[in-house]
Amino acid sequence: MAERTLNERFIDLEDRMINVPSLIRYGTANELRFYIFDYAPKDELLVRKEVKKLKSRNPAIIEFDLYEMMLDIIREQGYMEDIQRMETEYDKSLMLREIFQPLLSVEESENEFLDRFKQSVADDGQSIILITGVGKAYPIVRSHTILNNLQSIFRKNPVVMMYPGRYEIKNAMTLRLFERLDDDNYYRAFPLVERRTGND
Repeated sequence: MAERTLNERFIDLEDRMINVPSLIRYGTANELRFYIFDYAPKDELLVRKEVKKLKSRNPAIIEFDLYEMMLDIIREQGYMEDIQRMETEYDKSLMLREIFQPLLSVEESENEFLDRFKQSVADDGQSIILITGVGKAYPIVRSHTILNNLQSIFRKNPVVMMYPGRYEIKNAMTLRLFERLDDDNYYRAFPLVERRTGND
């Protein structure tokens, strides 16, 4: 089976995301309306351009860029200069463990990261939540953690994650970031537009 072009897949994606009823026809294995559009990491810049076009033509799409959200929180809490200084002095793994994870943890029931989703859009079944910036935010913000926590926030609004890697469904629903890193297993999302012909 041949690999479909990104342009072909975006034509299908726009058709499926034209409104909420159109999108939720592509059902998941459960009551959640979570979907993943995976793509080759080399196509990141093209995907960003296509996402802008999607949003300009469809006001129901509400974008959440994980990387920009992360930077906003760091700036608002007044840590940006400290972090920039510490990055030149400390090991990345230490920074991740001691600074970023406590500051941006999305494991807690109440935190600024998840509050941004809650406060930005009502879960009324009228909006399509589009998550971008997954690759830029890694490893500080992990995609499977975001999806797990959004399950309690969005029950009516469908969620689509743009994923630079592969959402593999052969043996288990595995998120492979950048097509080489095992991000984690995630079983509750539906691959929205297949990458190969014959699977749609």
